[in-house]
Amino acid sequence: DSEASTGYHRFVLELFLHSFILARANAIEIEERYWRKLRAMLEYVRAYLRPCGRAPLIGDTDSGQVLPVRTRAADDHAYVLAVGAAVFGDARFKDQSWPMPEELLWVSGPQGVSDYESLATNTEDVTSKGFKDAGTYVMREGDLYLLFNASGNGLDGRGSHGHNDALSLEVSACGRSFIVDPGTYVYTSDLHERQLFRSTAYHSTVEVDGAEQNTNDEQTPFVMGDEAHPRVLGWDVTPERDTIIAEHDGYARPRMPGGPITHRRTIEFDKRGRYWTIEDALTGEGEHAFRFRYHFAENLDLIVGADRNVRACDKMTGARLVVVALDGPESPALEERYASRDYGAKHKTVSACWTLRARAPFTCRWLIVPICAGEDENARLELTVARAGQ
Repeated sequence: DSEASTGYHRFVLELFLHSFILARANAIEIEERYWRKLRAMLEYVRAYLRPCGRAPLIGDTDSGQVLPVRTRAADDHAYVLAVGAAVFGDARFKDQSWPMPEELLWVSGPQGVSDYESLATNTEDVTSKGFKDAGTYVMREGDLYLLFNASGNGLDGRGSHGHNDALSLEVSACGRSFIVDPGTYVYTSDLHERQLFRSTAYHSTVEVDGAEQNTNDEQTPFVMGDEAHPRVLGWDVTPERDTIIAEHDGYARPRMPGGPITHRRTIEFDKRGRYWTIEDALTGEGEHAFRFRYHFAENLDLIVGADRNVRACDKMTGARLVVVALDGPESPALEERYASRDYGAKHKTVSACWTLRARAPFTCRWLIVPICAGEDENARLELTVARAGQ
C-alpha cells in the first residue's frame, strides 16, 4: 500500500526474504511479528498472480531484482513464492506447474532445495480475496480471474509510483490474459511515454471530459495530485457470487467542466454462470463526455460487432472474451495502445473505447463473458444475457 505498485512489492519482498534467510543462517534472531509480515507479503503475491502464473503490473515497475541470478521479466513473480515455500515449509506457495527457480539454490543452498522438494503437492485452490490496505480485490474461480484496483496513489497521496488507474480491472480466462494493465515502459528517458502509461486513458476505467482522475504534469513524472480518493463501499464473497462496490471523486474536484462527477463501479462475478456484470454509475450534474475503456492484451484479434459488442479472440487457442454493452454507448472505437511487460520494452495493443455525451446522473452496464475453445458463442451469450437479466 506504500507505493501502490505490484512491481515494487516484488522488489521489497526479495529484499526482506533474502535478508531473513541470511539472518537465520547466521543465528541472528528476528522477531516473530516480522516473520508474520513476510508471510503476509507472500500471501499477497499468491492471491494476485493470474492463473497463468504471471503478475498484473499495477502501478510502476523498473524490473528491479535484488539478486539477478536469472533476469526475470517484470511480471514474473512466481519464483519468489517458491523461495518462500522452502523458507516457511508451506506447500501453498509451491506450484508443480512452475519449475523450481535457480534463486532457491543460491539463497537457501542445498538444504533449501531439499526442503522445497519434500513439500507435498499443493491441492488448495487460490480463492477470491480482498486486501483493504492495498486496495486490491481479486475475484477468481478455476481459470477465471478478475483483479479490481481501488488503491490510492501511494506515498501519502504524492503518487510517486502510482498511476491514474482507480476502479480499473484486469481479466484472465481460458488460460490467457485478455484485459490488462499497461505497465510502465520507461521513466525519465521519455516523459511523454511516461505520461501516457500512467494516464487514465491507458487503463480500463472511465474517463470524464478528457480529464485525468488525479491531476498530473508530464514534466513531473513522479508527482501526482490526490483528488480521486478511491474507497470500497462493499466487498462480499460467497460460493456462488462475488461483489465489489467502490467509487472515487477524482472528477468532483473544483473547475471540472460541466460540473462535478463521482464514479461508482459495481462488479458482480457469477461463478456458476462464468461471467462478470459491471455497472458504472456517474452521479453529479451537467452534461459530460464519458469514455468507457477496456485495454486488451497483446496478440488478440479484436472485432466490433453490429451489436456494439467487442470480441477479443486468441487465434492460437480459440479462446475469446466478449465485452457486451447492455445499454448506453454506441459502437466503440478501437484505439491503438501499447503495453509493457518489462521495463524499457513495449508492444502494440488495442483499447476498445465507447464514447457518449450524456447528462448526469447516468448509468451504463456491461457483461464480461469468457468463451473457451469449443463453446458455442451465440448460445453462451444468449444464455448469459438472459441469466444476467433475471
